[in-house]
Amino acid sequence: MYIQKISLENYRIFIKKELTFKSGVNLVLGNNSTGKTSLLEAIFLAFSGELINSFNPINYNSNLAKISISFLFNEILNEINLILKKKDEKFDKNLFLNEKKIETFKEIRNRFLSPFLMNTFDISLISLEPENKRDFIDRFLKISDQEYRNLYYNLKRILKQKTNLLKKKSFDDIINSLNHKIVEYSSEISYKRINILNSILEDLNIACRKMWKNIEEIKIIFTPGFNTPIEIKKDPKIKETLKKSYSEAIQKFRNQEIDKEKVIISSNRDNFEFILTYNNRFQLVKNVFSQSQVNIFSLIFFLSLVKKIKQIYNYYPVILLDEPFVFLDNSNTEKILKILHNYPQVIITSNKDIESINNRIYL
Repeated sequence: MYIQKISLENYRIFIKKELTFKSGVNLVLGNNSTGKTSLLEAIFLAFSGELINSFNPINYNSNLAKISISFLFNEILNEINLILKKKDEKFDKNLFLNEKKIETFKEIRNRFLSPFLMNTFDISLISLEPENKRDFIDRFLKISDQEYRNLYYNLKRILKQKTNLLKKKSFDDIINSLNHKIVEYSSEISYKRINILNSILEDLNIACRKMWKNIEEIKIIFTPGFNTPIEIKKDPKIKETLKKSYSEAIQKFRNQEIDKEKVIISSNRDNFEFILTYNNRFQLVKNVFSQSQVNIFSLIFFLSLVKKIKQIYNYYPVILLDEPFVFLDNSNTEKILKILHNYPQVIITSNKDIESINNRIYL
């Protein structure tokens, strides 16, 4: 699968813009504030239905925006058209696949794998706050696992209901019912996050040892929403442990939730950290690595997830990288590019030219 062309009308900074891409590595060049990030987010939105940030995607001078993407899948040309119409403070989405109107993005997701996006914040992923790391993993799981997507939005709805009841000082049987759902959804969400991290751990270690010879092992410590750290490894009883621990934690923090009028225990507080083992010492990767090493490690982690997608779907997604080489010198940039040339299509944005990339698109 690869994208041939995108057309944007009244989408954020773009009044009217058409760009063409080729297979292999594509470099989108432009100065700051020329729409590089908006371009990648438009591609991601058209396939997944997900907005990466809260900015209104419709240009402020218009009431309507349009994204059109032509792409090849199994050597057949397809076209997605997404029309966004302003509605009060929000907007409606009208979606078309090959000129046929479809009701939801689920049909797109069932037929085509969404491109996988790494934005400018993600290049420092391991140094970011827990919320940013959750968002990154969620972005992956929501496009690769429909069950996870349902769990994610069900939990979001339940947490909103519980928060409203806490603010109203309402503590009847409805709260107990919501707590039961929070335990159910949170334990499943944490389990799926743990499972995906465990599934890429071996590939992550192999890639890191190729990049840095002195690394013995990378471990991942996962801290679920009940705040008890767990080392990522195979554990047949992990589901049972998560469910029991969430249930106990909700009971333990019941009075605090009432006093603070907010939900304290759920998978919305999950976190994970990378631990570096070398010379029989253990340290957080983020505390040992330089900014450029963090940049490289985050890209390796991202590509380990991409490889997992290939195992699930039997083909690679289009890879979208927003300013991925900010902290890298030319030597390390070329090392990462050598890896990226193995993928069917990669679209990179940058404000500096990279001579080794032949496919250039100028904004």
